[in-house]
Amino acid sequence: MSLPAVAKSFYTFCKKCDTDRYHMVQSHPTSTSAKMKCEVCAKLMTWNLPKTAAQKAAVKKEGVARKARSTHKDQWELFMQNSGKSPEMNYNLKQKFEVNTILIHPKFGKGYIKEAQQDKIEVVFEDEVKFLMHNRA
Repeated sequence: MSLPAVAKSFYTFCKKCDTDRYHMVQSHPTSTSAKMKCEVCAKLMTWNLPKTAAQKAAVKKEGVARKARSTHKDQWELFMQNSGKSPEMNYNLKQKFEVNTILIHPKFGKGYIKEAQQDKIEVVFEDEVKFLMHNRA
């Protein structure tokens, strides 16, 4: 779908009239929007091209990622405030780690081990959550 041509009438919903009306296209401020004026009530509005399924999915994915970032950052800050007795260890692939250990990683920085399995650990860093291998002796 493309934008309607400037100076042409375009049939769409008018919020002021609360019904579908013809609107005169005034301009194209961006490549995905058009400024329009209702031919009945003269209200100016901006009409945007409908988003594709891929664009909607990308917006949704970004929202979920943003929410996850804020959630794990809160967890990280809370753990670091209460981590007085937790042991600190440098990350080593061959070493076995336990839950609630503070891990110092050369690339990701300081984090804490939230979950530990036989061969991998879930580590919450300040910026992200990572799954790392361990116990590979």
